[in-house]
Formats: sequence, C-alpha cells, structure tokens
Amino acid sequence: MRRATLIVQALCRQGAKVDVIFGGMPLASMSFGTATVHHLTPVKSADAAFSGLLKADGSQFSDADKAQRSRALLDLCQQIQADVIVTETYPFGRRQMRFELLPLLQWVKSQHRPPTLVASIRDILQRRSSKREQECMALLQEHYQQVLVHGDENFYPLQQSFPPAAAINHQLSYSGYVCPQLQESGTDKRATTEAKIIISIGGGSVGREILEAALSLYHSGFASDRQWLLITGPNMSPADKAYFQRHSDQRLSVTELADNFLQQLNSAYVSVSMAGYNTVMDLLLTKVAAVVIPFEGEGETEQLARSEVLAAKGVFQVLRIGQLNCDNLRRAIDAATTQPGAAVSIDNCGADNSAELLIKWALQRRNSTANV
Repeated sequence: MRRATLIVQALCRQGAKVDVIFGGMPLASMSFGTATVHHLTPVKSADAAFSGLLKADGSQFSDADKAQRSRALLDLCQQIQADVIVTETYPFGRRQMRFELLPLLQWVKSQHRPPTLVASIRDILQRRSSKREQECMALLQEHYQQVLVHGDENFYPLQQSFPPAAAINHQLSYSGYVCPQLQESGTDKRATTEAKIIISIGGGSVGREILEAALSLYHSGFASDRQWLLITGPNMSPADKAYFQRHSDQRLSVTELADNFLQQLNSAYVSVSMAGYNTVMDLLLTKVAAVVIPFEGEGETEQLARSEVLAAKGVFQVLRIGQLNCDNLRRAIDAATTQPGAAVSIDNCGADNSAELLIKWALQRRNSTANV
C-alpha cells in the first residue's frame, strides 16, 4: 500500500492525471495526493495463508459479490479510459483476485485502442511452482507490455526469485526502491539513553510471537535504562492488542501505529521487526541497528531471501522465526548494537523513477494511437 501511495503522489507532482481503483481495507494514514480514488467493495484475506476473501464485517465474499465487484471495475475502466493501467503484483501473485483481473485483461484486449498494461511488482517475489510460473508468463506475454520492478537490478535482479525473467527481459524496467523521504532531525539521540528499543510487526496480521518474545525480554530486565515501544499494527485482533496494552507501563509504550515512525526509527537505539519491503527500506534509510525476523509462514520465501542477502552484506542481524526466544533475541540485539551495520548502496528513488516511466509509457501510447 505505501509503495502505491508514494508512486501516485510522485505521479501527481509530475503533472499526471491519476485514477486509483482501490479494493482493500481503507487506512486513515492512506494518502494518494491529488489523485481521484474510486472504492470497490473492500475485501480482506481470511488468514495469513490467503485461503479466502472476506468482507469488511468478516462475512464471506460470495460469488455474487465477486461478479458485482468485477462489473464495477470494468465500468470504472470504461469511464476512465486510461492510457496506462497498472496491476499491483498480478499476474505474479494475487491469484485470488482473478475473478476481476482476468475479465479486466480481456476488456483491455477488446478495446479498439487498448491502454498499455503494466505489472507492478516488488524486488523479490514469492517462489512458486514451475506450473504457476508458466501460468504467469503466459499472461504476461499475451496481455502485458511492461513489467515495473520496484528494486535495483544491481542489488537483486528479478531472475533470482523468478527464474523465467530472462524471457521477458525486454519488458522489464527497474525503478529503484520506493522509499519515503527522510527528514534529518539534526540531533543524534542514538548514543544517549533517550534512544528507544522499537519492536514492530508491520500491519499486525502476523508477527504476534515477535512482540511476545520482546515482552518477555523486557520483563527479564534487559536494557532497563531504556524506553521500549511495541507497535502492534492496525490489523492485529482487538483481543491481542488489548493483551499487549495491559503490559504498558512507564518504560513500555504499546501503540497500534507510531506517529512519524520513520523519524522515531531514525533516533532509535535498535529496531526489531520482520523483513517486508517497506520495513527494510526504512531500516536502510535510517541506518538504525536492526534485528530482522523474516516471516516464513505457509512457504513464504520473500522476506527470508531479502534478509539473507542483507545479512550476507553485514547490514542486519537475522533471527529465524524457529529460533525466536527471549535469550536468542537478547543475543541478536547485543550483536546488532555492538557491531555497526555495513552500508549498502541501492537506488532508492523508485517513486520518482516509476512516475517518469509511467508517464513516458502513457505518452508513447497517446502518440501511437494519434497516428492510427
């Protein structure tokens, strides 16, 4: 979500007319700049295994609901008449949304002057079976003109997580990593006891065990001269949020979302987190001492791959979820704070670069159709 908002904001700054069709659960912190936002009936995943779709109230998202939402999406596309249509992750993932995305691809194909189709993906993809990879390749080769990779080819080429990428090299463009801008505070609190220990788990739908281990470490008396901040994320269940809130005291703060999270991270003593795209970008931007615990549920490989390449470069301490306990977390934090992380050079101008590429493709489409 953050990646999309930053790219849309960059597009708006560069003068593009942008329509966002949004079908997830809205967040208060979500901002698409001056873009026009169209809301489909919101859905969410039933669980961490993405076993099904639910409505906002937790009820099942039925076949009739899917048909209605698919019609609404096509009606919006017919109304907007875009030069470029970007699908987030699909067809590399999000297969649960095929009920609306496959009809969208067919609609694009049926147009007299079809818009340019772009698949927008993160740096590292979840490894799939060969059958699934070939299914993705078939959709790309039949329907898509461009694949926009929000990473740095010199740091982690797509082919490492998606071996068939060599066959679509002519469609690939790397934008660099999509990151927010860090406002330097001018004061360095990290060397003082004011610097906090920050434990975060992204959206909060997974990662409860990380907060549990951190809570046990806090109660053991570790780093008793420091303030601790536990961030549950907005998607943690109300019961779990309440459980962690009950442990708040003068040195331990528990919150759903942190105001100015990037700035807080920039002055933190150490960060403990998972290793999602946004989190890792924040860690690299702020250069905070960090322990990352990659999410590995249900065969997930993306966070582990990202963690391993950065651990090999000496940037972070990595603790596998199967090794997570109070003592191992203590050792990992000690290692992170006593061994300065190595610097890594990556292109982090992905929002502006993405906007430039998308505007270029839109203009190319307009020029080509004008000559028809």
